[in-house]
Amino acid sequence: MPEENLPNDIKAIPKRLLEGNSKNPEESLKEKAKQFRPYEEVLENEGQCCDNPHIREENGFFVCLNCGMVHDAVLDATPRRAFTAEEVKNRKGNEPVYSKIGPRTVIRGASDAKGSQLAPEEKSKFNRLAKIHRSLTTSYERNLWIALPNLQRFQERLGLPDTVAEDALRIYTHAVKEKLTMGRSIDTLLAASIFAALRIHDVPRTLEEIVEISELNKKNVVKAFRLILLKILPKLNLKVQHFGPVRYVDKFSEELGATMMARNAAVQLLTLAKKNGLPMEGKDPKGLAAAAIYLAGLELGEKKTQNEIAKLSRITEVTLRMRVKELKIYQTRVQKLGRP
Repeated sequence: MPEENLPNDIKAIPKRLLEGNSKNPEESLKEKAKQFRPYEEVLENEGQCCDNPHIREENGFFVCLNCGMVHDAVLDATPRRAFTAEEVKNRKGNEPVYSKIGPRTVIRGASDAKGSQLAPEEKSKFNRLAKIHRSLTTSYERNLWIALPNLQRFQERLGLPDTVAEDALRIYTHAVKEKLTMGRSIDTLLAASIFAALRIHDVPRTLEEIVEISELNKKNVVKAFRLILLKILPKLNLKVQHFGPVRYVDKFSEELGATMMARNAAVQLLTLAKKNGLPMEGKDPKGLAAAAIYLAGLELGEKKTQNEIAKLSRITEVTLRMRVKELKIYQTRVQKLGRP
């Protein structure tokens, strides 16, 4: 069969696949052309499942998203090659020159991509290009170039969920747009944004953990957090959760390796103390949680030293002893609450 008389979809098949059609060349060519057409076109010849079929691959099967009919299993999930000019045109796409935070390349240094030193003429040329490149980027983009890698580093070291990291980045970008970085370091504002995101998602992580990982001054982070609390969160319609001592009992009990009986006894001790009028306002909830765990452990035979609990909860031993004295009057009820 002459090549000029072949249909367009058959012409698109490579010549090496057209060899060996001895019995019925035209029928064989049509079958092979069908294999190279999209799955929707094959269904048009075999019969449609509904008036408006929308076929996609879902969990290893070709499924119509409109009627829900499962047509066939996906035997080969690799992308199909584009043969016709129309398919090639539809698949063409240009990679964006600029990402969400600015250009993806940075012109700097005196060496090329392989590490070889540039010639003096090339060095002067690329110095001029780098100067032009810097003038095209805004301060907002340059700020995020530094902040994003630091956020990823904090996320890995703190073990933060992706949702918390995304909200922290959203808070930080709004803070940058509001020019709150003036007079403050990037890491300080970033740490405050992470702490705000943790409080929004009700994740009981202490400020001391963030300060220890980021190696920043605690007072500066607290000031930045208060600034975010006043100027950024209301605009984003976000509210932080206020942690009570019971919320920290779960965290400290798990890190100390305490039993569930000791954990329940500590929670019930705090609940009983609050019902009987123990003032908890103005007291660090970490100190109350640590004191409850210490007293519950003593009563149930799971002894932990004050030094161990104080270091874990990031409070001083003096604070722990003061909170223990305040809760000790309720200790007589711990045995009934914790033991059967």
